[in-house]
Amino acid sequence: MRYELHDGRILTWSLEAHVTTHCNLRCVQCCPLSPHLPTWAVSPSVLGEDLRRLARVLRPNIFKLTGGEPFLHPDLPAVLDAARASGISEQLSITTNGFLAQSAPDAVYERLDRMTLSVYSSAPLPERSIARITERCEQHGVHLSVKHIDAFQQLTPDTPHTSDAAVRAIHERCWLKVRCHLVHAGRFYSCTRPPHVATVLGPTYPEMPTLAEVDGVSLDAPDLLERMLGYLERDTPLATCRYCLGASGDFRPHAQLPRARV
Repeated sequence: MRYELHDGRILTWSLEAHVTTHCNLRCVQCCPLSPHLPTWAVSPSVLGEDLRRLARVLRPNIFKLTGGEPFLHPDLPAVLDAARASGISEQLSITTNGFLAQSAPDAVYERLDRMTLSVYSSAPLPERSIARITERCEQHGVHLSVKHIDAFQQLTPDTPHTSDAAVRAIHERCWLKVRCHLVHAGRFYSCTRPPHVATVLGPTYPEMPTLAEVDGVSLDAPDLLERMLGYLERDTPLATCRYCLGASGDFRPHAQLPRARV
């Protein structure tokens, strides 16, 4: 993949941030592994500072608030204000399962440009809820995309890949490295998996490196533009690819994990 520059900024399709790690659903093979992560919400000021630094060298077409479930964040309007003030993108979007979006305050809708509503067959959102969200988006000029999802793709392998050739093949076929760029905790990642895979799988595989550190680019780098461009255009796999199936996993009917017993 090769990227164009405009006014000293790398042009990309999208950038996202996990504004929460927890979720009100427990989807099997959740890409950011939300069912297995502790409750956490980003500080608006911290995210704003990360985005300001990144905006100097990156120009995504869309900035997406994702999770977890972003509507679980205690102050979404402040998060959206921080993103808007950073100048990272003219398009602010949110990706949600919709269960909390229907009753969210107007202040959220007033700050959004786009919303992606993921409707899962394993936890279907009632039609009346979809209608209410559609109505509110129309009222506030928010472009709504409704995605009905009845299958999930396996992302986490049963065991890590032992062959370097297999890891290279996973990386070559993966679309996450192009479509799912992430900013998280002062670092930029070419996909959403590195910050969380080690948190979940590390106890099982103690030889696993600290993926969040080895696979990302620090936003403090003095030559950030050059580092970012080299990172995005490189052909070598991430360390995380050894613990991921990328776009190569099998598709299975969508399902929810059982609720953990307290």
